[in-house]
Amino acid sequence: MLFRRVICVAAGVLFGTCATAQQIALAIDRLDGPSFSASKIAGMLRGSNPAALSLEIAEASIGNSTWRNVRIRCPELKQERDQLVCAQGLLESPAKIPLNFRYSTRNKNLDLALRPAAGEEWRLTVDAHAASRTVALVVSNGLITRLAAWWPAGWPKPNAGSVSGKLVFADERDARVSTELAFDNFGFGDDAGLHAGEKIAAVLSLQAQQRGEQWQWQSRLEWKSGDVFWQPLFVGGSGHALSLAGTLDTQRVSVERGRLVLAGIGEFDFNALHDRAAGKLASASLKSANLDVAALYEKLFKPALQGTVLADLRCDGRADIALEVKDGALAGADLVLKRVSIEDKGRRFALFGLDGSLPWHRDLLTSAKLRLAGGEVLRVPFGAFDLPLETRGMRVRMHDVQIPVLDGKLSVNDFATSGERESWRFSGGIAPISMQQMTTALGLPVMHGTLSAVIPTVSYQQSTLKVDGALLFRVFDGTIVAQNLVLEDPLGKVPRLTADVDVRNLDLDLLTRTFSFGNITGRVDAQVKALELVNWEPVHFDARIASSAGEYPRRISQAAVQNISALGGAGAASAIQRSFLRFFETFGYSALGLSCRLESGVCRMGGIENVPQGYVIVKGGGIPAINVLGYNRNVGWRELIERLKRVTEGNVIVK
Repeated sequence: MLFRRVICVAAGVLFGTCATAQQIALAIDRLDGPSFSASKIAGMLRGSNPAALSLEIAEASIGNSTWRNVRIRCPELKQERDQLVCAQGLLESPAKIPLNFRYSTRNKNLDLALRPAAGEEWRLTVDAHAASRTVALVVSNGLITRLAAWWPAGWPKPNAGSVSGKLVFADERDARVSTELAFDNFGFGDDAGLHAGEKIAAVLSLQAQQRGEQWQWQSRLEWKSGDVFWQPLFVGGSGHALSLAGTLDTQRVSVERGRLVLAGIGEFDFNALHDRAAGKLASASLKSANLDVAALYEKLFKPALQGTVLADLRCDGRADIALEVKDGALAGADLVLKRVSIEDKGRRFALFGLDGSLPWHRDLLTSAKLRLAGGEVLRVPFGAFDLPLETRGMRVRMHDVQIPVLDGKLSVNDFATSGERESWRFSGGIAPISMQQMTTALGLPVMHGTLSAVIPTVSYQQSTLKVDGALLFRVFDGTIVAQNLVLEDPLGKVPRLTADVDVRNLDLDLLTRTFSFGNITGRVDAQVKALELVNWEPVHFDARIASSAGEYPRRISQAAVQNISALGGAGAASAIQRSFLRFFETFGYSALGLSCRLESGVCRMGGIENVPQGYVIVKGGGIPAINVLGYNRNVGWRELIERLKRVTEGNVIVK
């Protein structure tokens, strides 16, 4: 109000006698008003009708924005009855912007237009009456980047787009504000890249009425097109809408009724209270029913999950959700799931038919019970089971969950999170599972026997899974013990596993009948030290396999001899073909063994003992007996894998 009064006084001084004045000068050291200040103002009016007007302001500030050396020039200021007219003025700030204005010296009405570019206009009108004043700003194709200096501190800055519409302020007994603005190709962003938008077309309307010290307001945003990323959510497409109604005073902003409509996903009803003095969200609540989980993932979460294990899912089902915020933090949530399914398109994991209610509170103990119809992990399927949960804040516990896996089961005991992000632990076991079913599910050659295991404490933190103790498996009538097992990024694109493995007393008959390898009877032990797999491919290990101690039948078939020979280099197979041994189907042996130290893609091979020609893989014993030698000490890992493929497929080529 002070600024408008000063303008009126200045206009009266400068223009009230302009018909006769030859030169009038005006100097004001400083003006101050609410959210406005100006210093070192100098005005000059020369001539009569038309007159030449110049106005210079050393520094002007409105809100948080400051301009220096602002100049307004009107080379031909005409007086028409009770109006002053400038048809071809210029504003320099420092950009040069054409302007024109019409000012009434009788009723103090003003019509001011700025045209910074072709087709762009910012028009300010002031309509004064006896008891009120109406100020309107009409914009046509205004570049939004021109408003960057006025943008609130901390908000992402506009970087593209235009706006058209009207903003009206009526200064009556109770002030009124109304606006309707259409945005086209609007874009914004921040330096951190956590908030950004592009190609936004939207219509914003707002009406507000002052009632004493309080404003009552309502607004609506209609989303026509464009994309917005607001960490961690992404909103794109068209047809969305946001409507709000509430109050505003010096202490708080209240949203009493809010509704967000996300096209194809669902509707969200909410309310909120923002404490202006503290600068935080004091309270809020949100509810939504029957949300489409597939659309929610595809349109809202998927773009923000790129580069994670959840980046490419197939989803189905419905969900209800309710959230409560207190003192700027999430205080409670209720989630109801209805036949929800989540499946990784890379076949790493899947959950099918998830039903139930999951209540959660930041400070209270809550209990939930979910029912899962089935799923799979790394293509191994599991059946239906109940999932009872207890939660308090970020801590989750469950006891004695039995998960059917093929014809056996996985027992999960004392699962608990620590309250830290992505951190949990559990212990359990595996009841006997058919190796035939397991290997079929994994796409491996069919193996016989059963798999059972005792699982000590397993912990997960910061994308790393660790086994505290020894992981014991019973398979092929023997035992496999894995120690120092660490799995990094298990469901990521490049998982890494390290471990030491000790194998005892495996039944070679059960093992070799699995493959087209020939038959071997007996027992073997093995050690794999410093095993390292990257993306499930070996990159390093020191492995040795050898006959177990003890008394048991030890026979090896001619086919197995030829295949073992092919792994270490030709020799025994040629000897068989050239001698009477070719008439025997099986041979006796006293011991067998093979070693491989893998480094830099090369396998350094060895056997039971060294001989001048190479190393012994099978040492003969009984009648008839045969020795199998290996000749190649260094074999490329890929070449060794190819040899294994050939012998297990029954295509041994002896060279």
